Amino acid sequence: MPPPPLETLRSTTPAPPPPPQPSSSPSAYNSRIKLPTPPFPACLSQQSQSNNSIEVQLPPLVAGALVASFAKTLADGLGGSELLLAHYYCYLPTHRRVRPNLDIVVDRLLAAFARQLWDELFRFYHDADQPSGEQLSRQVSLLFQGPVRQLVLILNGPETARCVLEELGPGLSRRPLTWSINARGIDFQLALRLLCGFWHREFPEQSPGGSPEQIARALHTLITTGDAAATLVAEMKRLLLSPHYVQMHFAEAAIWDIVLKRPDRPPADGFHIVQFRYECQLFNPLGGGFGDLAYIRLASLPVVTGTAAEHVCMTVAEYTERQWPQCGPIVLQCLDEALFNAASSLLQGEAFSGMSVWDGSDGQGAQCPGLRFIHVETEGSWIRMSVSAKIRTLVDVFQHMSWFCAAVSASPFPGEVAESTTEVADWAYADGNVYVSCSLNHSIVPEADGSPWLRSLPRSAIASGFPVDGAVSSDVVM
Repeated sequence: MPPPPLETLRSTTPAPPPPPQPSSSPSAYNSRIKLPTPPFPACLSQQSQSNNSIEVQLPPLVAGALVASFAKTLADGLGGSELLLAHYYCYLPTHRRVRPNLDIVVDRLLAAFARQLWDELFRFYHDADQPSGEQLSRQVSLLFQGPVRQLVLILNGPETARCVLEELGPGLSRRPLTWSINARGIDFQLALRLLCGFWHREFPEQSPGGSPEQIARALHTLITTGDAAATLVAEMKRLLLSPHYVQMHFAEAAIWDIVLKRPDRPPADGFHIVQFRYECQLFNPLGGGFGDLAYIRLASLPVVTGTAAEHVCMTVAEYTERQWPQCGPIVLQCLDEALFNAASSLLQGEAFSGMSVWDGSDGQGAQCPGLRFIHVETEGSWIRMSVSAKIRTLVDVFQHMSWFCAAVSASPFPGEVAESTTEVADWAYADGNVYVSCSLNHSIVPEADGSPWLRSLPRSAIASGFPVDGAVSSDVVM
């Protein structure tokens, strides 16, 4: 049964045909003309000279009610599991120098949700509006130029991410409350009624007509029970309410806090120069169970990622290509070469030191245009990597290196399995460059946790806080 607004948005338009049954001929249904979805109102600055202005035209109280009520509805939809967010991010060791920046994570989730919602609403109203699909009625066009456009703009704004985080983990957002602070206590359906009623009253020539209350009720049903909402809830649980993205978020926040907030001017071409310095005890080249390291390549080493309870076991190359397909293979190639040279040097009776350089001259630069240069040095327990890259690629490189050092490191507790994470210890600025020092933190896994086979690993270290899509639970591993 079509929702109420279709009765209020159309006058004499007949009801849409039902979807074809498998046994019926789909030719008539499939021959309908599908109109292109209207442009997504993604950028508030693109005002242009058209009459279809995409700025927010709602008063602060109405806009704030939408934001606050949507955040509360989303938190309710997560079923109380938001307490996990506070567990993973609020109660971390106080010595950490980098705070998580979850606002940008929620921004991305809401941007994807808003775009999917826009398309989903248009498909619904388009399919139900005109059986022939040849044109869109004036009422539906005005609906998307007015209330739906305003709704999407509000939900895709920075205030929404701040309100969502305030509901899920008070104190985690870095953004101040603005116009939504006085709009709490209104449920989402009432907020939609305020939106539709305001537009109907203040912009009568642009109103889709019909009953604003019925339109609001239908929008509430479509938004809260549609695929866009289900996807948003699932992605929030996957990316925020689990331990498997904590280090990914910290690494991204570190780049934003350290590199983008440098005291001097950023490079004009967008390529930042950063040196990452890691102090980590990798596998013992001669006594760690690998034999002659000169015949071992990093790419083939098995590593465990996740937690003792839920993890994946892959080779270094497999996990690298899965999570960082663009820059990962290049970074791994440099690390492999530097450590191979260091092992060869050690076997010849010299110090454990080696280096490698990548400048794109091998033709691989085309697969990662945001990466210009890599220089890797390894000496003893130190790895220094100098990178020239754009900011998004820098995030990927830092995430990859943080995972690599945690995964390949040796547990400092003999015979014990440890979950390992990489932390930023310090940073400095000099001559326009950025220097970031990192260290590893290991925590023993209780003997009763995890799978017995984890203790047979040569390094017995689990890289914690990184994606484990398709993970294996410890209680099903034999």
